[in-house]
Amino acid sequence: MVFVRRGIKSVIANFIKLNKILAPLAVVFLLFVFSFSYVEAGKVADIKKRVRGKVSVFLPASRQAQLQSVKTGIFFSPMETVILGGPEQNGTIQSTKVEFVLDGWQVLPFQKTSNFDVWLIGYDTGWRAVSSKVTYNLPSGKKTYTLLARAKNSQGEYDNTAITRTFLVNVSDHFGKIKLSNVNYRGTSGKPNYEKISIVNRSSDLGVNISGWTLKTKRFSNSFEIGKASRIYNPRDLNATDNIVLNKGGTADVYVGKRSPISVNFQENSCDGYIEGSFESYDTLSGGGRCNLPSSSDYNGYGIECRRYLNGINSCREPRLEYFSFINEPSCREFITKNYNYQSCVERSKNQADFYLGKWKIYLGRNGEILDDLDDTLYLYDSNGLLVDSYSY
Repeated sequence: MVFVRRGIKSVIANFIKLNKILAPLAVVFLLFVFSFSYVEAGKVADIKKRVRGKVSVFLPASRQAQLQSVKTGIFFSPMETVILGGPEQNGTIQSTKVEFVLDGWQVLPFQKTSNFDVWLIGYDTGWRAVSSKVTYNLPSGKKTYTLLARAKNSQGEYDNTAITRTFLVNVSDHFGKIKLSNVNYRGTSGKPNYEKISIVNRSSDLGVNISGWTLKTKRFSNSFEIGKASRIYNPRDLNATDNIVLNKGGTADVYVGKRSPISVNFQENSCDGYIEGSFESYDTLSGGGRCNLPSSSDYNGYGIECRRYLNGINSCREPRLEYFSFINEPSCREFITKNYNYQSCVERSKNQADFYLGKWKIYLGRNGEILDDLDDTLYLYDSNGLLVDSYSY
């Protein structure tokens, strides 16, 4: 029993001696870990608070001393950066113009800054100096970009943990080139469905095929596809099989509330004066009066009365002959009937450089309106579903 007590006392004595050596080291280690963790956790919490609230919230003076102890550490950044405005993280924008608003400051001592470096990966070739507002005019198309931004001070110190923002530009290659124009969203008197939309090729030097593109409205969620048309109207063939191609300066007029008077969508040409009687002011033609009439040499062999009559024809209109007109010269009457009409004009003119006009007519034939009378937005998407243009009022 005595030996057991002596053994216990010996163990306790040795434990106390060992603790006298280890205890101070343990206390120092725990204080260091606690101090470092507390400061770093507080720093991260403050950064999160600033980003979440999108306002500048800075470390209080009571914690500056604690930060000073870790200033030279590998996790310390002398500057802080936040993004106050711009595309959301992993967001999608339907524009080529992108703007960011930056905020930044020096941590020790606290001092605001308006100097930043940015690097837009996918566009910039490296860092470049900017102020607190930065604007990019990006190329059209579908592409993902990542912005890196870091605040910096006059001593050349910068935020070594640059903030990032990734976003997708989702616009067509034709964005900014093909535009919505002359949008008549109120129709005409007594016919509110007589709305009209023009699609114009403002700057693309190459012909742009808009068949398969889509027009959509925001308020009523109307959507309709632009189909095909007849490049040359043929009364004997009303199948629309040609793509609607807009050359530079060309226009496609979309008539919402009417069916085509000639039963097909078509491209205007210089002979359309012969058929313009089928149209009204809502969809009037622009080619009348510019057609290629028969040459005087073609009828020089006819009598003076016939030649005088033909010389007086100066526009694309079918002559109104009375039953007794040129009764004594039936060949003149036959010449007039054969050569002064739409189809003969097309055959005579279709190979000329100025035959095709830069305007297409597209008819939707809808009984109801598609656009709101007060405020709405109209969108134009290409065949890949990418935004080409929008029109708001």
